[in-house]
Amino acid sequence: MDMKRYTILACLLLCAGMKCSTAWAQGESLATRLHYYIEDSERGFLVTARLVEATGLSRELNKVRDEEYERMYLQGLISNLNDMAGFGFSVGTTAYAPEHRRYGFTLFAETDSFWESELGKTYTDITPADVRDYIVEQGLYPEASTGDDFASPDNALYQFVSYHLLPMRVAKDKLVIHANEYGYSSKTPERLGIPVMEYYTTMGPRRLLKTYQSRASDGICLNRFPTLDNSRHGTGDEISCDPDKQGVRVDVEAAVTDIINGIIYPISGLLAFDPLTRDRLGRERIRFDVASLLPEFMSNDIRKQSTTEDRRQHVYIPSTTKYSYLDALTMSPETQAVYYNAYDYDWCNLQSDEFQFGGRYDVTLRLPPVPVDGTYELRYKLLATGSRSICQIYFGTDRENLKPTGMPLDLTQGFNSAAGQQYYGWQNDTDDEISDAFTDLRLRQHNVMKGAKAIATRNGTERDKNNYQALRHILLRREMKAGETYYVRFRSVMDVSRTLYMDYFELCPRSVYDNPYQPEDIW
Repeated sequence: MDMKRYTILACLLLCAGMKCSTAWAQGESLATRLHYYIEDSERGFLVTARLVEATGLSRELNKVRDEEYERMYLQGLISNLNDMAGFGFSVGTTAYAPEHRRYGFTLFAETDSFWESELGKTYTDITPADVRDYIVEQGLYPEASTGDDFASPDNALYQFVSYHLLPMRVAKDKLVIHANEYGYSSKTPERLGIPVMEYYTTMGPRRLLKTYQSRASDGICLNRFPTLDNSRHGTGDEISCDPDKQGVRVDVEAAVTDIINGIIYPISGLLAFDPLTRDRLGRERIRFDVASLLPEFMSNDIRKQSTTEDRRQHVYIPSTTKYSYLDALTMSPETQAVYYNAYDYDWCNLQSDEFQFGGRYDVTLRLPPVPVDGTYELRYKLLATGSRSICQIYFGTDRENLKPTGMPLDLTQGFNSAAGQQYYGWQNDTDDEISDAFTDLRLRQHNVMKGAKAIATRNGTERDKNNYQALRHILLRREMKAGETYYVRFRSVMDVSRTLYMDYFELCPRSVYDNPYQPEDIW
């Protein structure tokens, strides 16, 4: 790096109040790289760089590493979990604490060529005000303010730009995660199975951004809404996609990856959380892996490691009272948390990973935002075994004062016992669609559902015959508002130490689960 650029980097880090080691200061942050684009008038992402700087978001993009965690880890104040016996492992099995707590960011960027085409001006002449005027003319953020205070979260330009940013560094092979979806095998990764999607929460005002890939999508797309063959005996594949629902394609091969705390992906068109996108997101079931809610897992390369190394397969997360490693998940001092990165296992889990919490646990999780106001079901996927516990569930918007959702939930009981089958009225699927639909209806009367057909296991899928342990608990149905932040809490009510299992949740709008014309699919 030349002296000029090193000086700029040092100044930016100083302004951000960062204390970075010499080794880390040798790399360029995302904020620094965008500043260079502006300084050099470099063609490619100059307009995007000007927009990020005008909104003040570049200050956040300077963050590289949590030096306090670094210090505590090196001093031995962040320890490993040296005995996983409470999680069903042999005595002495170790779960390893993360070595670092790095910050990361992902920027999806319209190119300068795109803006030249849309605005009819040379890229060097395009200003943030030009883009603000374009956003207003297109009606992308009708509720937002349209003034010149671009750094205000209420401003249309700020809302537009922040929707392009994720508070995590998402690598090329993790924009969507292929693991054990129906029809896919890690042994032949070039052959895709059914469509795969992920829902991430953006920076700025919390909103959902959907990443998607299928055999028909020609790569990874943002906010694609196709028609799927998701009938009871369908293939699960994409059938068609209307021209106005094809989404924005991500140019993965042209990504800028040599940034220490970020990555820039060029995109093929305009990305916005406009009213039409919100409405479409609000009309589909949102299934999300717990790990997708934790930016630290992406930025620190914890999530979905392709290795069987113990350090990567059993990751210990310190309790919140020792150090808050995770922003979206808090734990009591008695809670032990282990993330299982089960690469090459035939586990009955979405993306073959899971969380387990041991001891007399008390865990609170921040949920992703809903896209539009409405009635939603919050569902929790469970693999019921005798090692689970009985716990009280809480829900609400005040993290410190959540309300119980009902009676404590027995997580030991699934469809895997005669009593459970008799109580729930569970039956294997048959070739009789009407009979199978009535079975699903009986289960829903007890606020449970079978597992998802989309997730493959060694025995078929979560939903297939004799897969008694996999079920989805409907934790609540209630009105939820876009713009609100919701939390769900799990607290053990047992005197003995048992585990809490977390794999995935679902937020399902009433237009899906209570649709009189098209019942919710089993996928």
